Order: sequence, then structure tokens, then C-alpha cells
Amino acid sequence: MSYWTYITGTITVSPIGRTQAQKRYILDTVLAHLPIVSGSERDMNVYVIQKNGHNSSSSCDEFGERTNNLTDWHGNKTRSRGWLYTQDEYILVVDAALRDREFNQTYREFIKWLVRLGKRVMIENILVKISGYDKFTIIKDYCVKNEKYSWQNVFNNLFENPSWMNDDGEVNWCEYMLYPRAKDSDYPMMLAYKYFNDKENDKEVEKRMKYERGK
Repeated sequence: MSYWTYITGTITVSPIGRTQAQKRYILDTVLAHLPIVSGSERDMNVYVIQKNGHNSSSSCDEFGERTNNLTDWHGNKTRSRGWLYTQDEYILVVDAALRDREFNQTYREFIKWLVRLGKRVMIENILVKISGYDKFTIIKDYCVKNEKYSWQNVFNNLFENPSWMNDDGEVNWCEYMLYPRAKDSDYPMMLAYKYFNDKENDKEVEKRMKYERGK
């Protein structure tokens, strides 16, 4: 006789990123590097659903430019005033039927997976059921008293702020996927090096090129 454990539920998360494509790339990369919630036949599945619509907009693109690649309210490209729309929130559906696993083992593996996820992307909401032969638990949002804030969601509080929000410059794991920007500009350093005459940026890019080439 085999032991089985089951996981089912949803987690709403918000990855960092300057465009919709970058947000999805960062989220997919985070998920690909999380520890496995295992079973002897197959592991936990995670399905990613982008929430409908948008909750953020900008009057310029990620380079700070007003271009005809921006869209109007109906999502059509426009040569007049347009917007860059993005949706910050994604729903993760977790689902698993894990063979040869007992409840405590699956619970520990899932919590490890969840904590790692919460450090890298912001967890907005969660409702997940984990069950085994003789027990189950439901993981959901709850608030805790915090010295800095009156109340704060415990899973949201796992998130490690990116370096631009920290006085000590400590980085979030996801920051390596964000391109470095030119000084006082939204342009990526490499594109500024390619298209603009900026001695300070050119010097910094060439220094980094030499470093990456081992020179």
C-alpha cells in the first residue's frame, strides 16, 4: 500500500519587472529555481495565470520614450498619446498527487518552496490545502503585529526588497535579470553605449566588458 499526499490551491504573486514580458520571464525563472515538492512518480505542478486587465500604466516605454509602440485604452497601437500597460499580479495554481509521501514530509517541502518563492516575488494572497491519510492543513493569509507597521501579512513580509529600496544596498535574488541602466537614464547601459556618445557610460561599459572577458 502506498502513502499519498495532496496539494491544491492558489497563490497570487507580484514579480518585479519593467514590462509584462520581463515580469513573466522573472516569474518563470524564479519558479524554475525553486526546490522540488516531490513524489515518487511525479512532483508538484505549478500553473501560471496572468490576471486579466492591467493595474499599472506609464505614458512612456521602459526606456523612457514616447513611441508608437504604446497603446490606447482599447489595446491598439497609436501614433498619438499612448500608454504602456502592465499587470503586476499572477495567479499560481498548485496541484499535486504525491505518491509514497507522508503528510509531514510534503508539508516541510511545500513550506520550503513557499518561503523561497516569497523571498523572491511578493505574495499577495494564498489559499492552499495540503492533505494526507490522516490529517490536513489549510495555508492562508493572516496578519501579524509588526514594529514598523501596525499589521502586516505574514507571507507578504517574506519578500526581500530590491536594492533601490534598501539603505544597505542588499539585493533581491531577481535583480540579476534586470538590465543595468545608464546613469540618470532609463536606457540600458549597453544600448546607451551602442547609440549615444556618453563618455562616462562608455567607460563603465568597457570596464565591464573587460571584466566579463577575464581581462
